[in-house]
Amino acid sequence: MTPTIAVTETLTDNVFLTSTDRKSDLVTAISPGISIDGKGARTSLRLSYTLTEQIYTPSHSNTDRLLGQKSASNNHQNALSAVGMLEAVEGWLFIDATGSITQQYISAFGTVSPSNASVNNNQTETSSYSISPYIKGKFFSSTEYLLRYRATTTSSQSGLVSDTTSSEWSGKLNGTTRWSALGWALEANRLTNNYQLKDYEDTKYQASLSYRFNPQIRFTVIGGQESQNYVSLNQETHTTHGFGLVWTPGPRTELSATNSKRFFGNGYDVNFRHRMARSLITYTASRNISSQPAGVGNTGQGSNYNAYYAIIAANNPGASPETINSQVSQILQGRGVPADGTVVNGYLTNRPTLQESQQLSFALLGVRNTVTLNANETRQQPLGLVNGLTDEFSLSNQITQRGFGIVWGHQLTGLSSLSLSLNQQRSISQRSNQSDTRTQGAYLLFTTTISPKTHANIGARRVISDGGAISGAGLGSGYTENALTGALSYNF
Repeated sequence: MTPTIAVTETLTDNVFLTSTDRKSDLVTAISPGISIDGKGARTSLRLSYTLTEQIYTPSHSNTDRLLGQKSASNNHQNALSAVGMLEAVEGWLFIDATGSITQQYISAFGTVSPSNASVNNNQTETSSYSISPYIKGKFFSSTEYLLRYRATTTSSQSGLVSDTTSSEWSGKLNGTTRWSALGWALEANRLTNNYQLKDYEDTKYQASLSYRFNPQIRFTVIGGQESQNYVSLNQETHTTHGFGLVWTPGPRTELSATNSKRFFGNGYDVNFRHRMARSLITYTASRNISSQPAGVGNTGQGSNYNAYYAIIAANNPGASPETINSQVSQILQGRGVPADGTVVNGYLTNRPTLQESQQLSFALLGVRNTVTLNANETRQQPLGLVNGLTDEFSLSNQITQRGFGIVWGHQLTGLSSLSLSLNQQRSISQRSNQSDTRTQGAYLLFTTTISPKTHANIGARRVISDGGAISGAGLGSGYTENALTGALSYNF
């Protein structure tokens, strides 16, 4: 359990992120927080919480604002990532719980903030919590079972976005046969998503047979039925069928892929991963139903964290997870590399969408240098029409977001490092008369350790954003921003 405190100063020449009448400001952020990382015999908890108070220069009055802008008044922002597990009945009944609080974008075409110190109408604080009890075990010595329930609630501080709740039941039976290479599985799933103007239900039943040709290749055939009301007012029932493949040619390489015919066409999920001695490359692609952007409810430690964890774990096979975690954290913090490599931020929606996404990432860990590359493309289409509903898809039937980010980190000395980050995010509308938006940024950061518990950094950035507005209130206008930052943090 580690209490923390950090103070960050940001000197920006465009605190409102506007194309005209730019206002400079010195913003002070005071961020007390706490992190917990614990594991007991039948419990575990990983939690990180920070409360940030943003303090602006008091010289900006209401007359300084453009139409629709917030004032630069002091405010506080919460940030939470929590994952907990309880083994209530040993080896049988388990309870998982998660919680997250993040800053999310309302519009795909609105202003993208270079930092949370900026005053941005296009961001809102969003919280998501879930609890999931489940039971698992074996019977007849060859059959495994799993029964799980998950309840989730998501809410934001914006009146433009619907709060949602969801509940999901899922069950699975899988086992072996007298032929060791042949396996089977039965699955059932029922998902209910409750939005402000409509409730969506999706029930699926599925059976599969898998055959392992050799230790490297396993092939699966899938068949089932799905009933849903995503695209109509009433439930519609469709048959589903597809196949899956898992290929592991060696301990460093793995490819898994599934493809199935569903009511919206082909749905698929592809995962590829190849590890070299000091590097890792991963590729994922999927086409499926989505109810929230990836940032909402995401309690993972980040894609860059996961990549370096895999590299260090492979090179230290006898190390404990705690030791590996400590080394990864030291590398990320010591070389100025963000734990999360997200380059497409997503946006909140008022209905489910059909989402098609691809992501490519590469991480290289050298003696004194690290290089990370992340590239992503996401296409989203709305599912169904809802009377009285206004959101991004009221103007466009398809929205594409593309982005990439490159981070180079260099260890200057045992206590200090320098990093350079370049990134770009672009949102594109299918509508012919609507402009797309593009935001590009360059970030330079010097990080140093003053004492074992005290860290400091000094940074500079330049951000250029251009694009056409899709609504009033300043959303979607282009801007340029230059800023200097300095931060001091202490772990108690």
